[in-house]
Amino acid sequence: MLKPLIGRVQAAVLPRTHHGTSPSGVKLPPTVYRMGGAHFRQDAAFVSSAVAEVQRLEDKIGLSSESRLLDWGCGAGRLAVGIAEKLGRIELYHGVDIQKHLVDWAQRHLGDRDGFRFTHVDLANPRYNPGGSHERTIPGDSGGYDGFYAYSVFSHLMGDDTAAYLHEVARLLAPGGRAFVTAFVEDDVPDQEENPVGYGPLTWSGPLHCVRFDRGFFEGMVRDAGLEVDSLEHGQETDGQSLYILRRP
Repeated sequence: MLKPLIGRVQAAVLPRTHHGTSPSGVKLPPTVYRMGGAHFRQDAAFVSSAVAEVQRLEDKIGLSSESRLLDWGCGAGRLAVGIAEKLGRIELYHGVDIQKHLVDWAQRHLGDRDGFRFTHVDLANPRYNPGGSHERTIPGDSGGYDGFYAYSVFSHLMGDDTAAYLHEVARLLAPGGRAFVTAFVEDDVPDQEENPVGYGPLTWSGPLHCVRFDRGFFEGMVRDAGLEVDSLEHGQETDGQSLYILRRP
């Protein structure tokens, strides 16, 4: 009777520290570093979700092997794993994040692949990095990218930060470049609201768990940054976020 019990204890502990590899041999981050939910503790689910996201970027912003993509909020490199698995490489994948331990892991294990690089930035965010700088910049060459990806990033930023970082998106994109971003937006709500009660599938708690914008207010910030809204898919993303495809004219 003791052996099955030990097996159950190990199964409960190992998932947080488990290192796996993708079908093509790409090293996967330990499960404790896999942002996005408990289902990502399964290697197959983690890899398949990453590959599916790459397919969406191919469909929606024209990602290809010639692309230069900045992944803002890259974590430990889920999207990078998907690119390596599906495309092998692209011209440039640049992952940027404020959580140093995640970026350090990604740089060590994925950053040595041709065309891949990762950058840690010590920028302030009350939820993820409260002691950081208020500089509001994203590292990268002006006009150096034809694609920009920010999943569940603007959902944790108030308006002043959102406006500043949208200007950075416009600076980083080459003319005609497109950004794939998500945010909580609704019609006829306050311009911005932190952790709105009764909204969405969760009970929001802690700093910036959910920042909801009025749609007109958010799209006004987009236009003020020099970007255009190519498309909007409302409320279909994680926890009810909306997907915007933005374009630099």
